[in-house]
Amino acid sequence: MWFTREQFQLCNELRQWGLEPRFEPGDVVARGFADLGFEEFQVLPGQRLLSLTAGTTTPLPTDHRGHFFWIPSVDEAVVLLEALGGEISLCSRCDAREWVVECKMHDTIEELRGRSFHDVALKALLVAHRTVYRSNSGVSL
Repeated sequence: MWFTREQFQLCNELRQWGLEPRFEPGDVVARGFADLGFEEFQVLPGQRLLSLTAGTTTPLPTDHRGHFFWIPSVDEAVVLLEALGGEISLCSRCDAREWVVECKMHDTIEELRGRSFHDVALKALLVAHRTVYRSNSGVSL
């Protein structure tokens, strides 16, 4: 699995809005490096990580977990979106180049665009996390 820089950035931002990384075997996590970009890993049994860039395996020390963010699959992103009370209410392709979805969260609908359905599913999940955070902290929407 190779993810785009935008997907890495979205998932990193999702972490900042409360999406905790998951370290179950089969999950994909990533971490950012200051000037080098991002590296993605497949979580293996026994709390080991397989670098999808270098092909090496390393143990995952507990104190390093805070450096990672989770990259949910499209299915996982949609399930998480629905668990937060959101939904994708409209989905279409525009000029066969980008996906366009309407993300409905409470009484608000936001149009989102992306090059892949994974992009827009992650963007919708980000909208949901921001909305829930703001409503829980008393910030008016």
